[in-house]
Amino acid sequence: MKKKNVLYTGLIAVLLSVSAISCDDYLNVNDNPNYPTEATLSTLLPSAGATTVAQWGLNGQLVGDLWSQYVTQGNSTNQYNTTVNYSLTAASYNAFWTNAYANTLPDLKIVLQLAEEQGAWNYWVMAKVLTAYNYHILTDFYGDIPFTEAVRAAEFPQPKYDDSRTVVYPGIIAFLNEAIAKAGDAKGGSNPTVTVEDYFFNGNIDKWVAFAKSLKLKLLMRDFEANRSEIASLLAAGGLLEEDCAFTAFEDATNKGNPLYEANIRQLNTRENIRACHTFLEFLLAYNDPRIERIYELTAEAEAAINDGETLTYREMFGGLPCGIKPPTTGGDDEAVPLVKSSRYKQAFSDPVYLMNAAEAAFQVAEAEARLNNAGAAKAAYDKGVTKAFERWGYDATPFIGSGGAYAFDSSSLDAMLKCILIQKWVAGAKANSWDSWMDRNRTGIPGISDANTVRVSNTAPGLTPGYELGTLVNPGTTVLQPRELPRRLLVPAASSSYNTNAPKTKPLQEPLWWQVENGK
Repeated sequence: MKKKNVLYTGLIAVLLSVSAISCDDYLNVNDNPNYPTEATLSTLLPSAGATTVAQWGLNGQLVGDLWSQYVTQGNSTNQYNTTVNYSLTAASYNAFWTNAYANTLPDLKIVLQLAEEQGAWNYWVMAKVLTAYNYHILTDFYGDIPFTEAVRAAEFPQPKYDDSRTVVYPGIIAFLNEAIAKAGDAKGGSNPTVTVEDYFFNGNIDKWVAFAKSLKLKLLMRDFEANRSEIASLLAAGGLLEEDCAFTAFEDATNKGNPLYEANIRQLNTRENIRACHTFLEFLLAYNDPRIERIYELTAEAEAAINDGETLTYREMFGGLPCGIKPPTTGGDDEAVPLVKSSRYKQAFSDPVYLMNAAEAAFQVAEAEARLNNAGAAKAAYDKGVTKAFERWGYDATPFIGSGGAYAFDSSSLDAMLKCILIQKWVAGAKANSWDSWMDRNRTGIPGISDANTVRVSNTAPGLTPGYELGTLVNPGTTVLQPRELPRRLLVPAASSSYNTNAPKTKPLQEPLWWQVENGK
C-alpha cells in the first residue's frame, strides 16, 4: 500500500502538512517523492479528518449559508450569483464528490484495514464513524450514491448507485452500530495512544461513541414513524453528544485556515462577496438577539459613528441586503444600498468546522421527544439547545428562554413545539452547521416559505413587507426555480456521470429526496 499524490481542490489538503492517501488502484498518478512511502494509522487518520472538513467546511458551509438565507451575494461583487439564484449545473460543486470518493473514503478504508490487522480498535472506531458521516452527507446531498461497490475501483471501476432509503441509510446506521458495539475493545489494553492524530476528540472513544449515537438519531429522524421505537430506545439509553464535534486546528497562514475563509477571503482577496441577508438579519434585530454581533460585522457607517463616540442600537449598527436581489450601490433613489450601509459576514481563519455541535445535538433530542409526546422532556432539551447556542458565543440565554422570554418554549401543541425547536435550530446553524439547517428545512418545512417576495418594504428603511412572517424564507429576487421552490438536492455530478455508465439520470434540483417534505411546504 503506497501513498500516492492525490490531486484535488480541498483547501485542507495541506493543513498542518497532512496529505491525502489512497489505494494504488484508486487513482493512478505519479508517486510524489515528498510523501511517505508507507501508509500508517498515525498519518492516515489525520489526513481523513482534514479532508472530511475540506469540502463540508468550504462549499458545504457556503451553500448552507446562502440557501438558509443567513447571507446573500454582496451587491458590488458577483462570485456566488449562480448559487444564490439556484442556477447550478452538473459541473457545480463537483468537489464534494471527488474529495469524498477520491480522498477521504479511500483513506478511511485503509485505516479500517490496518486497524483490524493491528488490533488498533480505537482507530477502527474513529474511522468507522467518519466513514458513516461522509456517506451520510453524500446521500443527503445527492440521494442515490455509490455505496456497496464504492472505493473498490479494481473490482468495480463503474460502481452502481444504491438506493438511498433502502440500502445507503441502513448501511450507514449499520456502520454506526458496529462502531458503538466495538467501543469496549477500543479503550485501553493494547490499543495505541491517540491524541493529536484525532482532530475532533483527541482520542477519547467515549466522545466518539456519543457522536455516533447522536448521528444515528439524526439518521433515524429522517423517517420518524418507521423508527419510532428505536428512537425511543436510543433516547432512553442516553449517552448522546454533549459537546461540539468540531475541527479547530487552524492557523493564520495560507491554506491552513478555515476553508471558507481561505477561499472567500484569502484567495479572492475581498471581503465584499458575502453580506447579511434581510431574512436572518431582521429576525435577530426583532428580538434584539446579541448573537448578531458574532455573525455580522458593523456597517462601515456604524463603525465610524461609534468611533466618534455615538451610542447605537443594533438596528443602527447592522444592515443587510434582500435575498438574491442586488440593489445598486450608488444612486439617488432610496433603494440604493451603499456598501457602508450593509454588514459583511464575519469570517476568521480560526472559525471551527462542525460535524455536529452541542446545540444541534440537544435540538435533535428536543424534536424527538416532542414527536414522542413527551412535552416536558422536549422543553428541557430545547432549553438546553438554546443555552448551548448562546454559550457558543459567550452569551446567557436565560432572559430569552425564561417565562415571557422571546424564545420561551411553546408546548401547546406538537406543531407549536416543532416550530420553536426548528426555528431555534435554524438560528443556531448560522456560522456552524448551516448545511444541516438547509437539510432540516427541507425535511420538516420549517422555516416555512413566505408568499411575500421580500422581507422588507424598502431595502434601506425598516418595516416588514405586508404578509411577511419573521423566521420564514423568501424566494430570491432572481431565481431559475418557480415561486415557493427551493433546492432540495445537488445534481448528479459530471465527475461521475461523464465516466460512470451506472450514473442515474439527473433529477431536477427542486425534486425532494425521500425524507423531505413536498416543495412549497
